[in-house]
Amino acid sequence: LAGWCVDHLTPAWLAPNAITSIGLCWMISSYCVIWYFCPGMYEANTELNSEYTVPSAIFLLNGCAMLIYQTLDNMDGKQARKTGSSSPLGLLFDHGCDALNSIFGSANWIAAMGVLPGSVNVLLGEASGSANVQNKSYLSELLGGDAMLATFIILSPMTAFFVSTWEQYFTGKLILPVFNGASEGLVMGASLSFISYVYGPMIWQQTTWTDGAIAFLGDNGIMAFSAMEGRVRNLDIVVLSSIIALVQELLGKVPFVIRSYGKEAMRTLIPHIVFIISTIVIITTDSTIFLRIPRTMCHLISGLFVEQTTQIMLDHMVEEKFSAIRWVMLPQVALAAAMAAGVAVPNEYVDVFFMAYTAVLWVYLALKLKTHVNEICDVLGIWCFDIVSPRPKSKRD
Repeated sequence: LAGWCVDHLTPAWLAPNAITSIGLCWMISSYCVIWYFCPGMYEANTELNSEYTVPSAIFLLNGCAMLIYQTLDNMDGKQARKTGSSSPLGLLFDHGCDALNSIFGSANWIAAMGVLPGSVNVLLGEASGSANVQNKSYLSELLGGDAMLATFIILSPMTAFFVSTWEQYFTGKLILPVFNGASEGLVMGASLSFISYVYGPMIWQQTTWTDGAIAFLGDNGIMAFSAMEGRVRNLDIVVLSSIIALVQELLGKVPFVIRSYGKEAMRTLIPHIVFIISTIVIITTDSTIFLRIPRTMCHLISGLFVEQTTQIMLDHMVEEKFSAIRWVMLPQVALAAAMAAGVAVPNEYVDVFFMAYTAVLWVYLALKLKTHVNEICDVLGIWCFDIVSPRPKSKRD
């Protein structure tokens, strides 16, 4: 489809980066619409939200936006080859948009499945929450609650993306798995949204898939899984599948790169490992933070991920050494260490800190990325969104 659109519908004057941006605008629009109706990400769960009905059309919009983004994301490279406008900037811009899009997809999936990023007992009270399916879920119990389950939904695609970029930093090749987030992952995410649109988000809170399999096995004399009946939600299967896919990706890439490049490969993994650990420490230590400031946490996690991912992309492009010290992570790491040490910080102070931290981080990122894009355009003598107008190269020694 992407190839046909480029050959028959896309004018030769349209810049590949403009195509990428149009696709990202669809995802941003979908994210904002869902944010409006589901500010806490759980409002589509009718067992937890009885104040208003979330329109199912927002999930139809998200499914369409994901398919449009996936198509346009595949079109930009083809348009670059068609017009002879391929450049390192295009690679950086394309992968940077993919990194930014990660949180839009993950947060919308959480909303589409009606996942409460916290304890149902906190939201509804012990008496009302005890009967909720969240408290019966094996996976939720294993991970320490649905706050961690939501965290895995966010962090799993980010980690897979970073590891692929990290591998490219050393090998010079971006090797995506047969099933990857940039194409098949988006299709699966769109399918999830369409299912929520057709059957309602509560289908993911049901245990029908596992219960049906257990009943089938029971009819054939296999009773070993009967204890799991009513304790594995449909969304648990989705999350568990994503975790298994991530583990497979890590086992396929990390040992190979470390064996080939040794300590340097291990050193460059440190920032992402610290990012993952500090995030998990904060979520597990403050179990209500995702209930109090869910969108702020999403935006902070996204900002830290985008910063380190785009930096390792840029360092690969200009053949510079990727620094394992990411100063923008210092506030999060410091707070995580304080929380782990048992330092009592009032919730209102934590919330204000994260809101200010997130705002400053994204202002810094915007200025940093704008500066890098302008410098690359200046050196290469190109425009970011214009492949027709000439631009003189910078006169530098």
